[in-house]
Amino acid sequence: MVFLRSKIASTLLALAAATVVSPSLLAAEPVTVISGGDILTMEGSSPRYAEAVVVKDGVIRFVGAKSEAMKLAGAKARLFNLGGKTLMPGFVDAHMHPVQAASMLAPQFITPFDWKFPWGDAKAVRGSAAFMAKLKASEAGTADGLPLVVWGYLKPFHGDLNRAMLDKVSSTRPIIVWSYSAHEMYFNTAALKAYGFTAEEVAGNKQVDFENGFYREAAMIEIAAPKIMSVLFDPKKIPTGLRRVRELAHQGGVTTMGDMGTGSSGSLKNDLGVITSILDNDASPFRMALVPDAKTLDMQIKDKAKLVSMVKALPDTSTAHKAFPKQVKLYADGAFFAEAMRLELPGYSDGHQGEWMMPPERLEALIGQWWKEGYDIHIHCNGSEALTLILDSLDKAMTVHTGKGQRLVIEHFGVSTPEQSKRIARMGNVFISANPYYHYSMSDAYSNGSLGAKAGAEIVRLGSLAENGVKFALHSDFTMAPMEPLFLAWIAVNRVNAVGNQLAPQERVSVYNALQGVTINAAYMLRLENLTGSIAVGKKADFVLLDQNPMKVDPMKIKDIEVLGTMFEGKPYPLHQDASPLPEKYDPANIHLDIH
Repeated sequence: MVFLRSKIASTLLALAAATVVSPSLLAAEPVTVISGGDILTMEGSSPRYAEAVVVKDGVIRFVGAKSEAMKLAGAKARLFNLGGKTLMPGFVDAHMHPVQAASMLAPQFITPFDWKFPWGDAKAVRGSAAFMAKLKASEAGTADGLPLVVWGYLKPFHGDLNRAMLDKVSSTRPIIVWSYSAHEMYFNTAALKAYGFTAEEVAGNKQVDFENGFYREAAMIEIAAPKIMSVLFDPKKIPTGLRRVRELAHQGGVTTMGDMGTGSSGSLKNDLGVITSILDNDASPFRMALVPDAKTLDMQIKDKAKLVSMVKALPDTSTAHKAFPKQVKLYADGAFFAEAMRLELPGYSDGHQGEWMMPPERLEALIGQWWKEGYDIHIHCNGSEALTLILDSLDKAMTVHTGKGQRLVIEHFGVSTPEQSKRIARMGNVFISANPYYHYSMSDAYSNGSLGAKAGAEIVRLGSLAENGVKFALHSDFTMAPMEPLFLAWIAVNRVNAVGNQLAPQERVSVYNALQGVTINAAYMLRLENLTGSIAVGKKADFVLLDQNPMKVDPMKIKDIEVLGTMFEGKPYPLHQDASPLPEKYDPANIHLDIH
């Protein structure tokens, strides 16, 4: 099997499922020895390399000297020469939303940042005039009778937007503009009428500006989204979107991803159904750790004992491609890209306060409930006030139930203070899964805008976490960031933003720390660190092959390293070659994407 186009005869293999290494046992079935390049294991607190890896039946059987590997493997072993390339553990993107991402790949992209896709690039669009011109062109190119759905509007780059502006694009075609944050939507009059929106149903709701066709945060998720579910989650389009998610994950070298909020579309059953139908097969070179959206489930299932019982039963449906760690997902404040995070004083320069996705008292209660049940808790958190609420709530929960070795993971970590990093370190059971793309995309705009120079520059303060010994991971939350772990690592190492400015260099981290963030630490956030995330005996043979070693290149070139292919549980998945997918068992008529 050729891993790719170069002189590498083949670079990913099939490994082993026994726990005790012995020559006789290894000789019973085909064994593979990998050597001939840098094998960066990601074991330990500093870089460690191995000469060779022995694999069998999808599991790593030996890591160490080549001479010893050859003795164990025997004369009939298959030998794979890396040809001087670099082998690492497969990358882990610990925060994704596959179904939501699939739905967001269907609309037309009009965003302030470049996106590169195998099926066609989306060039950056900036400025109000350019945004509206692109929107008009998109409308003109949409077939009669269909709504126009656009994703990517971002106010700091595109200026104001409202219903009247959209009505000028079309007074007859429904137009839905889904903001970059995914937490806000704008509708023209035709869309409001077509999908049954009324001013009466949102009277007094501060998260809705009906006159301007604007819904945000909980109002968008709980009121607007259910009305347009058939448009956003079109059962005929979701399969194509999920296949594209699979393609992008492979392209990025991802062999494990976290679905951080399964059921957030409004139906856990339907999310699991479409994921199983399209992604749960050997065409997918990755596993998914599915973490149920406990906020949505709590709204839908009033019998709490029934809810907990249902969540506890999910692991019974695990497969090689689906894992259910003992974890749930909750939400605190609003979206980072929408300037809706809740901040401690001095807050925003214009005086606005941000939004809560869950009322604080409800969040505190659910933290206590799931902590008592022994679950790890992941919490969407973007602002410093929300972070304090979460830490205080965990302290309260632990006065009643000290916990059973659980972990609380802060998801995103947009704006925080140095004191909070120190507090997290003292607590010892709180960890961070951060989105460094926040800094890349928004640090310049926010430094010159609502956050001010200092707070805007210090977005996603990873250096403070490293200084205090707090374990952190890096994630994409695709489409909030490209699903490119090496690019995320590059941001963490260099803190250079989209306009080329380096802000808050004291918050940079080492290359090795950044690589931990997309391998072993990311696996840790999903409680999969004993299964994957490093190259060690007994772990799954999940690898990524790179054309250069990230530890040995100029740090500014880390993002340019090419992913050549991956291996998932011993099966090679070269890039630029059909992975020969298995037949999918998908019938859109059986998927009903309603909100309940």
